[in-house]
Amino acid sequence: MSGGIGILSFLDPDLSCYVDALYQPDGELGVLGGTIRVVEPKCGRITQNPRNSCDRFKVIIPYAGNSLTWQVIFDSLHPSLPPDFIFDVHDRAFAPDLEELKCLVNWDHTEPKSLVFVIRELLSQYKKYQERLLGSNARLQFEYVSLVETSHFTDVEVHQVQKTSYARDTVVNFLIKLPVDFKDIPAYLIKDNPGDDIAILLVSFQGIDGNKASPQLFLSPRVERALGGSSSLRIPAFSNRGHLTEYTGLILELLQNLVEQVVKGYQKRKEFVAALISHYGRSCLEFDSEGYSKASFLFELQEFHFILHVRIPSFFPREQPEFVFQSVYHTTSSGKPFQAVVANYPYSPRWSGNEMAERAKVYMEQYIQDFKRASVTSGRFT
Repeated sequence: MSGGIGILSFLDPDLSCYVDALYQPDGELGVLGGTIRVVEPKCGRITQNPRNSCDRFKVIIPYAGNSLTWQVIFDSLHPSLPPDFIFDVHDRAFAPDLEELKCLVNWDHTEPKSLVFVIRELLSQYKKYQERLLGSNARLQFEYVSLVETSHFTDVEVHQVQKTSYARDTVVNFLIKLPVDFKDIPAYLIKDNPGDDIAILLVSFQGIDGNKASPQLFLSPRVERALGGSSSLRIPAFSNRGHLTEYTGLILELLQNLVEQVVKGYQKRKEFVAALISHYGRSCLEFDSEGYSKASFLFELQEFHFILHVRIPSFFPREQPEFVFQSVYHTTSSGKPFQAVVANYPYSPRWSGNEMAERAKVYMEQYIQDFKRASVTSGRFT
């Protein structure tokens, strides 16, 4: 049985408040800020009905790209007592220092967040335990120390798992929160995606020497959408001769540049659309007033009326806008308005929005005869 609300019905009423606190927004833990899951509620005493009587369960905690499964054991006959913990089979050597578990030693059964506080203290000690495990690997210890000593990367989790008795099957994960500033991303790009703006780099080192590294970049859904989707976010491979600090800095710079492009692209699109409307406002049919990604105008040149749709890409001005000429007289054989898409015309991303608008008119005057001829010869008059 899992799920926040569902599992509460299985727990002893005197204990359910502690689990409920784990599912609250401020109950999120770790670099990734993932929510703890509670599963497998059980009873420590014989009962015919497990509902409202369970006093032990497992918590699944996201940590460094993996999940920790810890068993929490209360005593429903003495609900004011603090819980016991049983840790993962892989963490037999993890022995927390009770003197540092102040919230456990001084357990406050009247505070619903007491279990949250204890788990945070345990995770703090677990992080130190994982850091000590790196002492057996000089290369990875160097990578970790170099990383955390920088002023940029302070939120780092490391997790070592030896899946078999062979050292070559050891995997060490580095989970790093990238300090990217997303605050200037236009609001319309993220308004439909709730949650935090976050970028996480996961680098997994495999083998006794950590010679094989596999990097992955994780973005919160709103950030991924704002940056143009997963196709825009391919990261370079990690060189075995490189260092993690240098590689992490490279990925951070890549993301910062991408954010800057998105922000500047929005500002330049807004400038371009404003210039088009300033020049041809009386001809404007509609324009995108939120993302400034398109605008449509009704023009008359050389006694020929047509609609010009301007499609402006996300990474404008690096990427060139498309001009879609549409006839108001003719259709295709399928009954759709006759159109011609022009994506190759004189253009420079260094031009101002005003100059782009002026040059667009020059190009229209040059191209309109070709479009008129194609519309008349290839389209159907309506």
